Amino acid sequence: MELDGEQIVKVRADEDHPVSRGYTCPKGRAIGMDQHRLERLEVPMIRENGELRPTSWEHVLDDLAAKLSGIIDKSGARGVGTFIGGGGFLDASGFYSLLSFLKTIGTPSAYSDMTIDSVAKVVAAEMVTGISGLEPRADLQSTRMVIFVGTNPVISHTRTIQMHAPTAAMRDMRAQGSALWVIDPRRTETAQRADGHIAPRPGLDYAVLGFLIRELLIEGADFEYLARHAQGVDQLRVAVDRFTLARASAICGLDPQQLLDFLAAVRKAGRLSVETGTGVTMQRAGNVTQWLSLALMAVTGSLDREGGAWVNPGRIMRKDKMDFPAAPEEGWNRPGPESRPELRGTHGDYPCAAIPDEIAAGHLRAMVVFGGNLEVCLPETGRSYEALKQLEVMAVFDVNQNRTVDIATHVLPTKSQLERADMTFVTDSSFPLMVTQYTPALIEPVGQRKAFWWILGQLGQRMGIDFFPGFDIDTGTDDRFLAYILAIFGHDFEELKEKRLIVEPPIIGWVQRFVDQKVGGWRLAPGPLAEQLQQLEARESVEDSDSLILIPRRQKFHENSKLLDLRDPPQVFMHSRDVRIAGLKEGELVRVRSVNGEVQRCLKIDDTLRAGCINVPHGWSDELNVNRLTGTSEVDPITGMVLYSGLEVSVEPAAPDC
Repeated sequence: MELDGEQIVKVRADEDHPVSRGYTCPKGRAIGMDQHRLERLEVPMIRENGELRPTSWEHVLDDLAAKLSGIIDKSGARGVGTFIGGGGFLDASGFYSLLSFLKTIGTPSAYSDMTIDSVAKVVAAEMVTGISGLEPRADLQSTRMVIFVGTNPVISHTRTIQMHAPTAAMRDMRAQGSALWVIDPRRTETAQRADGHIAPRPGLDYAVLGFLIRELLIEGADFEYLARHAQGVDQLRVAVDRFTLARASAICGLDPQQLLDFLAAVRKAGRLSVETGTGVTMQRAGNVTQWLSLALMAVTGSLDREGGAWVNPGRIMRKDKMDFPAAPEEGWNRPGPESRPELRGTHGDYPCAAIPDEIAAGHLRAMVVFGGNLEVCLPETGRSYEALKQLEVMAVFDVNQNRTVDIATHVLPTKSQLERADMTFVTDSSFPLMVTQYTPALIEPVGQRKAFWWILGQLGQRMGIDFFPGFDIDTGTDDRFLAYILAIFGHDFEELKEKRLIVEPPIIGWVQRFVDQKVGGWRLAPGPLAEQLQQLEARESVEDSDSLILIPRRQKFHENSKLLDLRDPPQVFMHSRDVRIAGLKEGELVRVRSVNGEVQRCLKIDDTLRAGCINVPHGWSDELNVNRLTGTSEVDPITGMVLYSGLEVSVEPAAPDC
């Protein structure tokens, strides 16, 4: 980071860094622009007499503490809910602080962006392996094949595989003989660099995986490995039996030869890694697709093995050294909120679909929002946004102004990434190496920004609650708080601070030992998922639908709703065939409608899409918000997640041009 005083002049990558290898993505290079944006929050604010005004830290904390204490006294702890978004997950001390807040006050009303985009990963892993949040990723140095399903790392730099220099990494993998294949309804930037691309009808990725598993269980599976490390092989064989070559190619709308070529590549590779993204987890079949991706890795003897996929236990967390129970076959779950009894809690969270109903029922009276823009990410935007306005308290901890801040009762400006000392902690298990890094603050906090841990600690003092036993909030610093967290996990902060970066080789085999000892082998056909796969059969039509199907898409210069760059304007992407059939033309303003709502954007032709699909990228606010098309009533029966992808929509002209 090149600085001129407190002004960021230039951002570049460290060429000697073992993870980034001298690469930065456009979002990382824009961190200076984000730091200095005009909409940044610099002072605390409070809503009084209907107006949000600047105030002092003493006043905002005194008022917030009194109101939260009053709600807890009258309604119990469940009256206070929390939401953590991407900004919160990337703040190590802040993330731990929020966990402590939740545990100490004892509220069940925890929400996060996990039930917006990724909960299928959690549930499928629990059911197959007994471990929550398990994320197998390619052993990049030796894997023989990587299959990307519904993910586009060239653009997203997906958190799963952490390809920090994706194009270079893919080039290196192919040079060492690894095969790269993509399953996606769009010929993405990643698909354009792969050895093969399978473009099924949207939402039918699972049928392609089912075909591969079916054929491998006839010829090509690692049967010796399965006999020693798996259970439910016969049940898995029954579950995928319908995905013959004829049926799979027909329902997916594919040339049968494409599937045969794909199968031949899988058999040749032997071991492989399957990487999934939000194109999988946000759709109706997200759970079963995620399950079958794990099953494919198990059938080929690739799970937690060299040449296939490994699981990073996290250098700080070190799950491989923990002793914890295995999740049951149905996964860990708890009853959902009272207003939505059909929903289940997953991974400690309630589904976000429940928020407006919980508010309407009077069960949720306050929300503490950390690093997330609820207006942009919650489903059924209009209803959810109006519900949030009814809260007695909405305390927003953030760095920038947005429409969630606009309706807050208390605004608490937090330190940005550059203003706080931090370390890889929450997301260290996502890296392709065992790595921990400490970074000091680079610039002084602007205005009156404070660390999240400090704000919660001060709030606790006023509520008569000690969120951080043994830690002195009044004399604490970012470094001292990081040391406090590391000590809980048995690590020496001074060692980490001195070295700045600690890298260790992958640890392979720990998950296999856990599964063998505590589960009795990979559960290849969990009952709830096998049943859900069977239920999907009724939706498998070989006929093209007249409806357009909405699928998600990330934009190169965007980071969700935080970083919006007009090099990527808010557009609707359609195939030229669909544009012609609808009587539309590129550049005109169009109205996209679903049964839940509508959104208007400019039309852009994109023939990398499979005909019949439509992209309306997320992250845009107000009238441009794609979540106006989503609803809160239709939810996945296992996870409680709403349908963000696979929605049927129509498109019509809204104005002659943009």
